[in-house]
Amino acid sequence: MNSQLSISVPGMVPCLAFLALFHALPAAADAPAGMVLIKSKGDSFTMGMAPSEYRTGDPWAHYENAHKVSFTYDFYMDTAGVTQGDYKASTGRTPSKHLIPGEMRLPVEQVSYYDAILYFNARSRKEGLDTAYSYKTVIKSATGSASDMTGLVFNLKSSGYRIPTNAEYEYAERGGAKGTYFFGLDAAEANKAGPDYVWWSGNSGGVTHPVGTKKPNGYGLYDLVGNLFEWCNDFDAPYPTADDVDPVGAATGGSRVAKGGSYRNDITGHMRIKYHYKWGPASNHLEVGFRGARTVTGVTGIGSQNRSLSPIKLRSSYLLGNGVPGIQGLSDGAVYDIGGRLTRATDRKIWIIPLAQ
Repeated sequence: MNSQLSISVPGMVPCLAFLALFHALPAAADAPAGMVLIKSKGDSFTMGMAPSEYRTGDPWAHYENAHKVSFTYDFYMDTAGVTQGDYKASTGRTPSKHLIPGEMRLPVEQVSYYDAILYFNARSRKEGLDTAYSYKTVIKSATGSASDMTGLVFNLKSSGYRIPTNAEYEYAERGGAKGTYFFGLDAAEANKAGPDYVWWSGNSGGVTHPVGTKKPNGYGLYDLVGNLFEWCNDFDAPYPTADDVDPVGAATGGSRVAKGGSYRNDITGHMRIKYHYKWGPASNHLEVGFRGARTVTGVTGIGSQNRSLSPIKLRSSYLLGNGVPGIQGLSDGAVYDIGGRLTRATDRKIWIIPLAQ
């Protein structure tokens, strides 16, 4: 609704009452745009495989230790993988091998694990969220890809965007299904139904395809299997045998987990919910992309129409074009502190949001 509001800011003449568009904070159950709320809090599932499920010839995937995993939090997950358009808009880079002129909905690939971290930290800062990763230095290759980070620390409880954990990815991929595949109880069902849900070697034509063009899983998530593998946050390491709560994987390691299978793979082997592969974190492989996740913390970010922790204090006020009174020099999406309220500038209007402590 539109409302009249008079605001006084130290060091400036109070501006005339101006049009302020009030916006209610979203309920905790509301997912940010382009994401799905995964209600994992208080739930558990069996991660890993029993010996009878283990396939000879998969020595790289240490998933034979079946164990109970529980969550104490809900999380959001991107509906689809990060696209070439998303990635270019944020970084200015077009690293992908698979390109179609004018088609920016293809999933970005040939991006390292560290490239994904840089992308998500930038996305978090843009929306006024805490970053999920901190580091001291970034080392980049001649192509501009991030090949290493020193002092890297991951914070699962941050409000910011991040790479999903292996456990989160497997839980989300299942989408409530009970079978070996989210689209089939067994290989026979998967081979029959799979082509409706996944881009694989039998229907891809040897290339990636625009995201969201196959059917989603039970949670409304697209391309969690097929099209591209996607980075997970965990180091590749043997699973524990004991029950685990909110797992983030081993503390140290070499390669990082990637899940989902790609356009070059079969359905029955690579598209299993419990399957994963691995790559070195500096790898720029043409089969690997990524999507974002966020822990539900109650702070959903100014970009998602919520509060910011670091507002910019204003010292002057002027008209902002189109006859709409506002603040001089507003940056779209930036957050400002006016008279004890947080405001966000978007589409040349001021969004007024009560300051929450």
